[in-house]
Amino acid sequence: MDFNWWAFLGIILGITGGLAGLWGGRRAAAKQRGLDERFTLIRTKARATSWFYTLFGLYVFFFLLLFGVKLSVAPILGILLLLHLGSWAISVFYYEAKL
Repeated sequence: MDFNWWAFLGIILGITGGLAGLWGGRRAAAKQRGLDERFTLIRTKARATSWFYTLFGLYVFFFLLLFGVKLSVAPILGILLLLHLGSWAISVFYYEAKL
């Protein structure tokens, strides 16, 4: 079995960078009094919206599988993760402009 150390390092650095960004962003927002009810409402609505897009993506992949398209796990999970996080980020900007 061939273990890919670069991929492992990339995953660990991605997790570490994401958590550091989350921690730093919330800390900066707290200093500017940005963690209020509006912040919570926008993030909650955006997270809920992103799950609907992710559910739609899952159904698309299930239909592709049903019609005989050969799918492999890693690219599908990557696409779903990108779809979820991307729709979450776009939804945050949308709800910030709307509310």
